[in-house]
Amino acid sequence: MQKKIDNSILKYLNITKGLFLILDKDANVIFANEQACEILGISQEKIVSLNWVDNFIPIELRAYIKNVIKQIANKNMQINEFVENEIVTLSGQRKFISWRNSYIQENDKVTQVICSGQDITEKKEIQKYIEEKEERLKAIFDFSPLGILISDKTGKMIEANLAFLNMLGYSQDEILGKTYLDITHKENIDLNEEYFNKLIDNEIGMYKITKKYITKNSELLWCNVTVSTIKDELNEILYVLAIIEDITEMKKREEDIISQRKFLHTIIDENPNIIIVKDYEGKFVLVNQAIARLYNTTTEDMIGKSDADYNPNEDQVKHYLQSVQEIMDLDETKLVYEESTDIVTGKIRYFQSIKKPITDRYGNKQLLIIANDITDIKEAQKKLKDNEEMIHHQSKMAAMGEMLENIAHQWRQPLSVITTSASSVKIHKEMGTLSDEFLDEVLDAIVKSGNHLSQTIDDFRDFFKPNRAKVSFNIVNTYKKALFLVSSKLKNREIDIVENIEDINLFGFDNELIQVIMNLINNARDALEESELEYKYIFVDIFKDKENNAVLKILDNAGGIPVNVIGKIFEPYFTTKHKSLGTGIGLYMCEEILVKHMNGEISVKNKEFEYEGNSFKGAEFTLKIPILESLEES
Repeated sequence: MQKKIDNSILKYLNITKGLFLILDKDANVIFANEQACEILGISQEKIVSLNWVDNFIPIELRAYIKNVIKQIANKNMQINEFVENEIVTLSGQRKFISWRNSYIQENDKVTQVICSGQDITEKKEIQKYIEEKEERLKAIFDFSPLGILISDKTGKMIEANLAFLNMLGYSQDEILGKTYLDITHKENIDLNEEYFNKLIDNEIGMYKITKKYITKNSELLWCNVTVSTIKDELNEILYVLAIIEDITEMKKREEDIISQRKFLHTIIDENPNIIIVKDYEGKFVLVNQAIARLYNTTTEDMIGKSDADYNPNEDQVKHYLQSVQEIMDLDETKLVYEESTDIVTGKIRYFQSIKKPITDRYGNKQLLIIANDITDIKEAQKKLKDNEEMIHHQSKMAAMGEMLENIAHQWRQPLSVITTSASSVKIHKEMGTLSDEFLDEVLDAIVKSGNHLSQTIDDFRDFFKPNRAKVSFNIVNTYKKALFLVSSKLKNREIDIVENIEDINLFGFDNELIQVIMNLINNARDALEESELEYKYIFVDIFKDKENNAVLKILDNAGGIPVNVIGKIFEPYFTTKHKSLGTGIGLYMCEEILVKHMNGEISVKNKEFEYEGNSFKGAEFTLKIPILESLEES
């Protein structure tokens, strides 16, 4: 009967969920139900007689489990007390089992240990996951760089993490009991409260707001705040969770950027130059007041529009667009000269523009245009050119007057010869003493004088004939021509010319150089004429210097130029002579001719020197004309 009952019990245990073991006092397996064997990965036949501790308990727990079994066998452990421990399956997999233990005794002695267990491995894993998750959440809460604030449904703060406490300068104890409104700037209270109430009333699930907090030190703290709720399984609000990001530095940078933009816009708008940014279609992306004034509109109105919306000149508009696209395609900075129409006055204005391809922050190609209105400069240049032409004309007229005076001097003697000869022939004829020999002699004299007059006319005509092209010439010959044209006045004033000259070939405008030399000799002559010197000299040196320049020096001994005016003598209309004697354009024209027409230079200085045992002082003019450049051009 006992055996039958035992078999029935065993059958019952095999269909029972969970693990069921019967062990002897030494932990050898007497019986293991099917569930236990399935978990362990062994058959019921093979498990019998195996030692439970040695085969199915992890090494680190064996001593502990042996002690538990010993305590049960000795009746020192409370029956039905739960024990949790890991077991090891035949494949080496670990499982967590929760055991309740009992025993069977005979004659008041324990003969068998009964173990009933449940596999709680999955529960343990879930518990471990929850614990790890809680640890992670706690770590996130404690160490998050973002502020985290938990409050109740009334807005009273329950807990804040270290980041939020550091942001505001409070301790945990100081902040507990305060509401979120207590630390909110007054400008944000109404809006913040409105959103919070909607959240509590479930009108919204969460909200984001940018607000200002007041720190413990009464400083402003700009933050982005995201607020949501923590609810229970019945969807009831338990807590309010706020995630706070400190954006104070970002706000300061934004304010700096806004301030900088305003500053740059002020500079751009106040800049007298036109500043424009266009896209590839020629539409305005950025403009300043200068272009808005030109188009008689506002900067705001121009954005998104093009030149065609303002400029009635279709050709100009087409040219502008082509220029924009060509430069952007080439991706090269260009300096451009253009015309544009002033919408207000209808006047054509001239611009010098720098056009530079750029890209915006999105990578779109654009063109930066900075245009300088050079209309006034061009008008000034035209006026200057007109003035220069007038000065040239005045200079020519002055030279012509000088030449006429020289012609008079040159013609006086041959005309006197012709007049005297004619009178002599007439007298001899009246007296009947006119011989053929005398007549031939007189006629030869008249012809000679006439030829001299003709040659003089040719010489002066050549001087006034403008050079249309540069020619090769010898600087000594040019100097001699100039000297001949003024020679009569020099002889009449007892002025000696002292020459030290060498032949140098040049290429340029020889008539203009003649004008320069004549002007300098005439100035020296005038200065000497005003002096009371016994000996009057003009020294002329022509030589080649080390820099391969033809150098012509003209020095007088008239005492020099006053120090207070020597620096001004090349200025137009400046003269040291009486108004009736000088126009002040001679030396100005000399410098113009030397510098602009011959790539040379002219300078003046006062010089003290000795000649033939006498000490003198005078003004020395130095002309330098590049020889190499002259020859290359030829």
